[in-house]
Amino acid sequence: METSSKIFMTLVSLVLFTLFAKGQEREINISDALELSYNNNEKIKRYSERVQQKIYENKAAKGNFLPSINLLGGFTYLSENMEVNTSQLKSSLDDLGGRYGAAFVDAYGDQIGLDGITSETAYSTIVNSLGQLPSYNVIIDNQQIPTAAITATQPIFMGGKIIASNKYAKAELQSANIELRQIKDGIANELIERYLDVMLLNQVIKTRQQAYDGMVKHKEQAARAIQLEILPKHVLLRAKVAVANAEKDLNNDQNKMQLAEMALRSTMNLPDSIQFRVMDSITYQNIYLDFDMLLNTAYAQQPILELIDQKEIMAKQAHKIEKSKFMPNIAAFGTYTMFRDQLPIIPPKFIVGVQAQLNIFNGFKDLNKLKVSKHLQNEVKNAKKYATQQIHLLVKSNYTNALNQQKLYNSHIVTVDLAKENLRINTRRFEEGLGKSIDVIDASLLYEKSKVDQLVALDGYYRAIANLYTTIGEPEKIIPIIGK
Repeated sequence: METSSKIFMTLVSLVLFTLFAKGQEREINISDALELSYNNNEKIKRYSERVQQKIYENKAAKGNFLPSINLLGGFTYLSENMEVNTSQLKSSLDDLGGRYGAAFVDAYGDQIGLDGITSETAYSTIVNSLGQLPSYNVIIDNQQIPTAAITATQPIFMGGKIIASNKYAKAELQSANIELRQIKDGIANELIERYLDVMLLNQVIKTRQQAYDGMVKHKEQAARAIQLEILPKHVLLRAKVAVANAEKDLNNDQNKMQLAEMALRSTMNLPDSIQFRVMDSITYQNIYLDFDMLLNTAYAQQPILELIDQKEIMAKQAHKIEKSKFMPNIAAFGTYTMFRDQLPIIPPKFIVGVQAQLNIFNGFKDLNKLKVSKHLQNEVKNAKKYATQQIHLLVKSNYTNALNQQKLYNSHIVTVDLAKENLRINTRRFEEGLGKSIDVIDASLLYEKSKVDQLVALDGYYRAIANLYTTIGEPEKIIPIIGK
């Protein structure tokens, strides 16, 4: 059902792409961008295929509980008839003839005139006589031998190997699903960071554009003031330098925007023919963060820890599989033979039975593999302890960073307001002929810098929270916050 839903969403996305492919610009929000990344990313597709592999491997493992039924058939042609080499059997055949002769004399000797001969005498006489005769091979007159049989085998007891193999396959399937979620979390985090880059540069460019427009306006005012001989000519030069610097900063950020959009396009795996524009803009929201709750969530949902849990199950089942080699394997079997009359030796129609097999010695291979599996279990336990420590450290560092970025952003609020008021006052003073051109330029640069610093701090705040949510295994939790 989930696969069908994904296919449907992909088809919908392709239809939407077709509608906007002819040079039209499509507006997307962060939810749209994330959905496109999930549907189009090749790495996600690759790991989805791995999940499907493990699904069928898990089903295959369950088949070990069922009987195995095989149809065997063949045809053999002999260049000449087979012969039974009686020279290797002659002594046994002579002995058999002597025994039959002695028994015949005992039973019917008086009726055929041999009542005076004992069984021992009859036996030795017959054996000695037969020993004087040459051996003759028995020819089996059949050069074409068809064979056909149906065989069935039902495992009864395998030392726990089948159950352990099924649990191992199930753990592999769970691991594949967790790896897929881990890949999707990584793609989501990458998408969020690149989307934030575009959002940040969008607003930085707006700020740069405002600063540039303000500098151009101030240059025009300075030029008129010079024409009216209110200001000296060198003031215009400084205004032109300020305009050139503002234009350089604007062009630089516009180039960065192109690179940021290229990176975002790559994550969404969109072709160049599809134009898009980011809809969202960065606005501050106060997000409450509870460290203990975040840490407990990380312990419960972090894919790395979940993967180690599955590796622990797999190591445990691998140990049971190795232990099963020290126990007997018991299976029931049955065979139905066809074309019996055409075989040199005619077997019965049906053969059924129970067979047990126990390895006694194989060069200590099984014993050493059992020790390997035991140490593997210990390795996984140590890996889990280390991973838990690292998750705690990662959650703590991202949590601290998020709080620091929040404080940094809040500290910029007053600075931006003061810089904006300072620019307004100096611009007004210059327009009234009371202020200097350099004061307007400095005030404009100060406001531009403080505003950009505030935007960078806000971007850092959301980026830290995004990393924090990714660390606890919930990267999509920030989507509705950014998308507001």
